Amino acid sequence: MKVLVFGGTGWVGHNIAVNLQQHGYAVTICSRGKKNTFTAAVEGIPAVVGDKANADDMRRILSTPYQVIIDSVPTLASIELIARHAIGLRHYIHCSSTGGYAPLPFVPCDETAPYGGFCGSSGWKAKADYDADVIGRFCNGGFPATVIRPCYITGPGMLPLDNLGGRRKDFIPDLLAEKILDLPDNGLSLLQPIHVLDLANAFRLAIENRRSVGQIYNICLAYAVTLNKYLELNAAALGKKAQLSYLPLDAMLQKYPEAHDTGMRFLATHMCFSIDKAVRDLGYQPHCTPEEAIAETACWAAQQL
Repeated sequence: MKVLVFGGTGWVGHNIAVNLQQHGYAVTICSRGKKNTFTAAVEGIPAVVGDKANADDMRRILSTPYQVIIDSVPTLASIELIARHAIGLRHYIHCSSTGGYAPLPFVPCDETAPYGGFCGSSGWKAKADYDADVIGRFCNGGFPATVIRPCYITGPGMLPLDNLGGRRKDFIPDLLAEKILDLPDNGLSLLQPIHVLDLANAFRLAIENRRSVGQIYNICLAYAVTLNKYLELNAAALGKKAQLSYLPLDAMLQKYPEAHDTGMRFLATHMCFSIDKAVRDLGYQPHCTPEEAIAETACWAAQQL
């Protein structure tokens, strides 16, 4: 089966492409040719260069038939061009985010919850628009779409989430120095990771289970941990003890003006999801626990110093 992976040189996209190739799929990756961080990891996988927002590029790229198209970073423009120009398309799958459920109406949250964005964030509102677009195309015209919504993505290749809701480079050095780290409110908000390898595997499982067409799946590890526990696990993986302090969210925002406002607010919001639907429909089973994924990422990040 021929698969085209848009964003196949990015962190998530290249893991999807490698997983599919390892399982016998005829994979081609497409990118603008501007990122080279993961080039070595996809060496040997056929590639095309093009801008998925450019209609001429998309006509050229999609003149080759692909049974499956995966987009790790979709846009409304790319969805429209794929729907218009893809020949013989049997399955379209794109990467979204569980962030659009926040604030969660119930815990653990599932795919039945409303999804519209978070705190007015344009990024999550855009994801809600992309998801609604492809599911609407499925309902109204049979466009063969599946939406994958991961939680906080972790694993080798990307810095871990920090105590300010970003992925700052000095987070691991702060842990190694046992620096006192502030957390919003009481540190009891829930965080549920997904290992990037399990996320990549979920895309393949969606291809292999036709009942996934027209569906949305939350893809996470099996359970959530508190922010307190998350910081403690990162420090313990480095042989250190987490030194934690607590501030009300508004005080955190004032103390750290350099931090991303939405990221900080998001950190203080529960992220806890059921994966029952993915387990039932796709046979999805995470390969590791949240504790193992958190520790692995911290150790990988420390090795990059």
